Amino acid sequence: MDERKMSAARELTAERSSAVPLRVDHVTAGSAEPASTVHCTDTEGTELRVAVPEPSAVGPPLETGQWYRFDGVVRAESPGAELLCPPGDSSAERIDAPERRPHPPLTELDDPWLVQLGASEEVVAVTVQPRPTNGAGSVRADDPETFEIGAVCFAHCDGTGDTAVYHREEPATRDEHLLLEHVVEDLSEAAGATLLTRGSDHRPLELLSQRLALAGEGDVVATGAEQVLEGCFHADPERVVGRAEANTLLEVAQQLGIEAGPVRLGDYDTGLDPADWRANWALETTPLSDVSDPRMTDQDYSVLVERYLGAGDESVDSAQLAQCLKAYASADLDLLRGLVTAGAVAQLGCPRLSGRGRSG
Repeated sequence: MDERKMSAARELTAERSSAVPLRVDHVTAGSAEPASTVHCTDTEGTELRVAVPEPSAVGPPLETGQWYRFDGVVRAESPGAELLCPPGDSSAERIDAPERRPHPPLTELDDPWLVQLGASEEVVAVTVQPRPTNGAGSVRADDPETFEIGAVCFAHCDGTGDTAVYHREEPATRDEHLLLEHVVEDLSEAAGATLLTRGSDHRPLELLSQRLALAGEGDVVATGAEQVLEGCFHADPERVVGRAEANTLLEVAQQLGIEAGPVRLGDYDTGLDPADWRANWALETTPLSDVSDPRMTDQDYSVLVERYLGAGDESVDSAQLAQCLKAYASADLDLLRGLVTAGAVAQLGCPRLSGRGRSG
């Protein structure tokens, strides 16, 4: 087999198909049968996924731990680090394990769309907590009028620097703009970094980008501020769940001995009883067992941030409520940093944010 005719995953484009050697690590069935997702590793050690709409079209069932030459593969037009085997144009042929190639440093790549986590100089864990504009209504990432930003938190995964927790203190939109001004300053200093978030594809960063674009029309945040994200890369650790054959990222964390758990309302003496605002909730659509379940959810955050930003209520301990809200907004930082420290996400394929798609 002439390996010179095969490409590394980072070299693929959405327009031109190529052959790429990949080791099959795990196969999961898609939500729409018979589609499947193949978790793979390429010759440079980059871990990514291949979407296979018609598994039977690529040949016999793929065997875990074996190398295959995937022919006709293209870069998927999705926001994730994903390749695509187009129906009717692809095949997978079993091959001997090819020679390992080192992933080149970021400085040696010409405008790459995909790099390994850590190929850039900095890895920064980021959390973005939206504040629905219509009370407990839904947040749509493609409609920035349905939300504002309640909090943005940062943590450098190499352990240097303090954790930054930027949280709303006033209900006026101008306070959101002041918060976003700090976010832009921090991201400007981390140009070219890999941003590690928890959430489906680019949703947390899409929320941030949408509100930055709107804020740029005001007098606090500069026009085009959302472009600060364009030079960064994005890593989504949820992709390690399938590879680890786990059900959730928390299960993966437990396997690695990383301490991670939900924020509990009972740990904060706010003077509030969650049963009061959960009384009419459809609990079957939440992870909660009953209205007194101490675990905090996004819905709880939406209710409590309005109580915090609203008129003073002498029955509420504002200082305790502020601690609770900030703890919830930043809770995933320790989990994300722990995954980096444990090496669980060291080789994840990270796409450049300037090539992201729109999520809804």
